Amino acid sequence: MGVREHEHEPGHEFDHDLAHDDVLATTDLIALDGVVPKGGHPVHDRIAGASLGRPLGYALPGAALLGRPGCGGDDADAAKHRDLLLCFPFDLEELPDGRGYQHVTLAVWLDEGTHALALHPAPGTTAADGTEVAAFGLGQDQLRWTYRAPGRSGALRPDGRWAQAVVRLPMTAAEVSGRLSLTTVTVQPVLGGTFLRREAQTPYDTPFRLRLADTWPAAAPVAHDGRLPGAWALAGYEDGAAVDGDGDTPGEELPPGLRRLCLAVDIEKYSARDNADMVRLQRVLLRTLRAACEQAGVEWQHCGRQAQGDGYLLVLEPGIDESRVVPALLAGLAAGLAEANAPAVAAAGAPYGGRDRGPTVPGDIRMRASLHQGIVHEADSGYAGSAVVALFRVLDSGPVRRALADTLSTHLVVAFSDALYQDLVATGYEGLSADGFERAEIRSEAKSFTGVAWIRAMPPSRNAAFAL
Repeated sequence: MGVREHEHEPGHEFDHDLAHDDVLATTDLIALDGVVPKGGHPVHDRIAGASLGRPLGYALPGAALLGRPGCGGDDADAAKHRDLLLCFPFDLEELPDGRGYQHVTLAVWLDEGTHALALHPAPGTTAADGTEVAAFGLGQDQLRWTYRAPGRSGALRPDGRWAQAVVRLPMTAAEVSGRLSLTTVTVQPVLGGTFLRREAQTPYDTPFRLRLADTWPAAAPVAHDGRLPGAWALAGYEDGAAVDGDGDTPGEELPPGLRRLCLAVDIEKYSARDNADMVRLQRVLLRTLRAACEQAGVEWQHCGRQAQGDGYLLVLEPGIDESRVVPALLAGLAAGLAEANAPAVAAAGAPYGGRDRGPTVPGDIRMRASLHQGIVHEADSGYAGSAVVALFRVLDSGPVRRALADTLSTHLVVAFSDALYQDLVATGYEGLSADGFERAEIRSEAKSFTGVAWIRAMPPSRNAAFAL
């Protein structure tokens, strides 16, 4: 969604006299395909209306934000920042004539000095009614939640929607402020089983301002619920393919493209597990990734995160020291897997971390990982860009799968893209060794992809180190 001019119409100005009014603004949703008469102004075709609730704020005890070190628990940080839970409620107008909302996007622009530490609904959330939520903006001042109805003909409930963000602002700030906007896509059944789709948006951005003196004190820190925080799976993503016929919106700006280091992981033989074991594996996967990030000094909340059940994508924040982060991250993954597998391995009577007795130890967790870096965009349904596509093509390739299947002495096989291998491993940075790497040609005729990867099995010890 492009950032529009945030001039607002008369009658919608922020009014301090309305501080106790629950409604921030009522606004129309104007069709983006409005007709522009020759030599005239666009015809504002009203699709529906919306009510934006006044944002609510809850002051959080910074020492225990999310219950994790590094998210406000540092005394030095606590002296510089304060954390708030902001709630953004909104309602959509009921639609007549069999029309329904296919999806709606709430966009929030926070004023300078404020950024998001956590989003709720979290990326990848599926509500009880099947609504899917994509959320973007961790570590940033531009936030976006997109609620999508289940199925091609599904419709969203128009009322009672909201989004929340834990935000951090300077300790000297007296208020938090920004702008809100809504974009919707409505569908209407027509003859022949097709649907008429129309996109609409608020004609202006609505400003909000919340004085910190008017926030509520939170009775307890925000609890970390442990659910997978990823966005929609990449499994349905294909190069340039639109979802459900969605095309590019005329005039929509391309999201910022930043060079990011990307890590993708996938659990071996996940689909062969029973339901209870799948749940356990997802928990182990998330716990292992978080621990690896902590070991590498990577802020989990500043990473782009995208879950896929048996796999996960991490898009690390720009500007990290890859020569130090990469070996520590992989060592953390190997150590986490060895720790998770210790009970099963011990029960099988094998040495810790060993698999010389065969690949069928109950509960054993084995994983493929791939690393690549390149330009990445935050798109409407996940992270997009040729770097992300190449990352998953390598991860899912035959050579990487065979390397894990044929190496029974490890829990983790890692594949570097050729460019990343040349930058980090071949250059000889401390902690990175070329020993054990094998070059592989990656070809996928079905996906029209060719490339080179460097593959290596990680040592399975409890305190795995990348260099042998």
